[in-house]
Amino acid sequence: MKRSIWNTLFLIATFGIVFCLMVLTFQELFPEWKKYQAEYYQRLARVTGDPAKARTPVKILQIYLPNMHRVDRCITCHVGIDNSKMKGQPLPFGSHPDLGDPHFLAHHPFNEIGCTVCHQGQGPATIKEHAHGRVAHWEEPMLPKEYVASNCAVCHKNVMELKGAEILVQAKALFDEKGCLGCHSLNGAGNQIGPELSETAAKSTDQFDFRHVRGPHTVHQWIEEHFKDPQAITPGDPAQGIPESAMPNYELNDKETKMLTALVLSFAAGEEKEDHPIPSRFIVPAPPAKKPEPIEGTPAEKGRILFKKYGCTACHGVEGRGGIRNKNMAPSDEIPPLMTVSDGYTKEEVKQIIRNGRYPAKADASGQTPVLWMPAWKDKISDDEIDAIIEYIWNLHPQSKE
Repeated sequence: MKRSIWNTLFLIATFGIVFCLMVLTFQELFPEWKKYQAEYYQRLARVTGDPAKARTPVKILQIYLPNMHRVDRCITCHVGIDNSKMKGQPLPFGSHPDLGDPHFLAHHPFNEIGCTVCHQGQGPATIKEHAHGRVAHWEEPMLPKEYVASNCAVCHKNVMELKGAEILVQAKALFDEKGCLGCHSLNGAGNQIGPELSETAAKSTDQFDFRHVRGPHTVHQWIEEHFKDPQAITPGDPAQGIPESAMPNYELNDKETKMLTALVLSFAAGEEKEDHPIPSRFIVPAPPAKKPEPIEGTPAEKGRILFKKYGCTACHGVEGRGGIRNKNMAPSDEIPPLMTVSDGYTKEEVKQIIRNGRYPAKADASGQTPVLWMPAWKDKISDDEIDAIIEYIWNLHPQSKE
């Protein structure tokens, strides 16, 4: 009886092994890339009117870039990526769009730069899901279309006037409008309330907490959802004394969220990577920085520009209207408006607060420390600029507008 059971188990295991071998053999003989490549040559034959093109032997194609530590086999499926005759064909058979630059293909030779330097993904793979990097433990999955422009910063050190990167220009304007540098630092500018933005997207996935992320567990998805609702993604843990995200919820719409996500990704893309170096001949340096033009106008008008420049709107709101939530801050959970500051403070008192910073008092002494505070600006803003900002704040008083 026992021998019969072992024989049965052995027979089942044998059939299982044979079945697995048959599946693996089928996958090796008929991989999905062969289907795509064969269809590409059929389409090419119709486009060119040359039937011989349809009989082109299929094979694995790759771009070998030892200087960049990359091997990209994307062209095994995207064979016509640099063939202008295939313009307008559906993916993966069409040529690369020119992104508003008729010389795009000439300026970006794929046989020299590859594909993953811009699009990310798993270059050596030939299975679609694997090549797109949507597999466990692959740190750089293929970027969604709306975020690809962020990697222009890998080579282009000034993307603000670059065709095809308009989303970054719009995002930078929104970045300044929201006053992000009032809390965050970026390459030495800004403050330390929030993390350094050039490092955020450069982190590996195991440095992010994905417990509250609804979408795929990727870096760009975490950043996107955090922009949409910071406290939902980083709710904190009161029992462990960990506060929720300090970032205010600006109620960004989907377009604004994606714009800012692309911008933050670009900050990290511009940093050098030892594992994937970029040859110097591909680097497009930024032009020399222009000397800032002097701000014209009355002290209050200068102060309005400086108020925005230094990110004061991030916490104090547009035109100092306040309303930004700061949990457990006394006397309320919101940062108060600045319109009536002149009723309770002198200009000298406000100047000292701006220069030296100040931590808010707790509404509940046993509760969490408010996550937002006034940083010290004395090493970042000159006294003349502070005086101009104070004039602007005084000018916000309702009586000054009567």
